Amino acid sequence: MAIAALPEARDSNWHCGGEGREENPGMDKSKARLVLRTCILALFALIVLSIGLAVLSDKLLPTELAEWHQRNAGDDFGFADVFALLFWGLGLLLFFVSMIGLFFYQRWAAWLMLAVLLVFSLQVIFSPSVEPGLLTFVGGWSDVVTGLVLGLAFFTDALSEGA
Repeated sequence: MAIAALPEARDSNWHCGGEGREENPGMDKSKARLVLRTCILALFALIVLSIGLAVLSDKLLPTELAEWHQRNAGDDFGFADVFALLFWGLGLLLFFVSMIGLFFYQRWAAWLMLAVLLVFSLQVIFSPSVEPGLLTFVGGWSDVVTGLVLGLAFFTDALSEGA
């Protein structure tokens, strides 16, 4: 006997697929919102951890790579360094603003996060990067969680109006 033929199975709230949505439309939205907020908090923690590891990155690299990194960094703090610092600072600020907006279910924040990510992904093209494996590992998980946040923002009803 099929489960769908049982009256109690048809009346229960644990349907897979589209059947359950008509019975309780707010349920899926509240779950999507809970997952979105959880992912945003996890992303914030990963970003803070990444920043902390980036500060310590020279100590986490092998000696040869740390020396190469210091030689290429140079001692002069010029216009390009100031521009890069402002670029990263503004990007990080806008990313945090988008995270706060998404935490409060604002659709504009999803578009802002996507734009910041697109711009930041282009900057990787212009310079080589040397980083410890631990920082790469945390950065990879940060990318996964960011993808989850954007997927929830654009492909679920978590940001739609109404409760």
